Amino acid sequence: MTASASEISARAPRIASRLWVLFLFTVALSVAVVGIGIGLEYYLTPFGERPFSDYYERFRPAGTWGLQYGIIGLAMITAGVVIYSSRKRFRALSRAGKLKFWLEFHIFLCTVGPFLVMLHTSFKVGGLVSIAFWSMAVVAFSGIFGRYVYVRIPKTMQGQFAGLAAVELQRAELLDSLTADLGRRAAQIEAMIRPRDRRKPQGLLSSIWAAISFDLTRGAMLRRVRGVLIEASIEPRQRERVVRLVSRQLELEQQIAQMVPFQRLFRYWHLLHLPLALAMFIIVAVHVTVATLFGYGFGS
Repeated sequence: MTASASEISARAPRIASRLWVLFLFTVALSVAVVGIGIGLEYYLTPFGERPFSDYYERFRPAGTWGLQYGIIGLAMITAGVVIYSSRKRFRALSRAGKLKFWLEFHIFLCTVGPFLVMLHTSFKVGGLVSIAFWSMAVVAFSGIFGRYVYVRIPKTMQGQFAGLAAVELQRAELLDSLTADLGRRAAQIEAMIRPRDRRKPQGLLSSIWAAISFDLTRGAMLRRVRGVLIEASIEPRQRERVVRLVSRQLELEQQIAQMVPFQRLFRYWHLLHLPLALAMFIIVAVHVTVATLFGYGFGS
């Protein structure tokens, strides 16, 4: 059984999304490894001995490399905020790629940027600088958490939050596809993946825990499904198609259970994340102004 053109077309966006995330992750990891590696000897030097290091003029906050780290890091953070905000708010940019891709790029810029700022500080912060640094750290980590919540909320093709009816329709279509592929065996697979506890999580903490539990157990569930299909002598291509359908079905079951609390959590997160980001930019602007006027280094 070969994959139809429609199936390939349906899988293409998900494959592209995974490749995009893998590319951004690889770049971010490379920046981290190279950045730490080239300055490792200096960063491991005790603070009191650093002025006597051969690398001092290069890696100190106001040094040739240290200053560039700060400038590039701040530029990346600013670009990440401006680009993503513009893509969300300006109708003229609504067709400039899916919002999900811009979100991933926003997270990439606002993760690598703070890392470069951390290299700029050479891991030494204090006073007003410490407030700016930890504000930046909180914003970065809250952004990663926000992404975790965001991707688990069902959305339309335009990137808007989907309603329960639309998700239920997707689930019904998937079950029809499973039945078409497996016939009577579909009931067995459905029974395997049906949540044992049909109660929806109550409260934000229970919803987060349910999402984490799902992430930890999803792989084992798919392996059990694959084992059942192998025992039933389902041919490989059909088997992999069924596993993909089951994987999507598991996602939909989880989204239906967590739709309401996660949408509420995302609204609360948004109310926290934006003010923190604004406070961070104000403090950083004060720091840059003071450093420029009086010649202080960031964390020197």
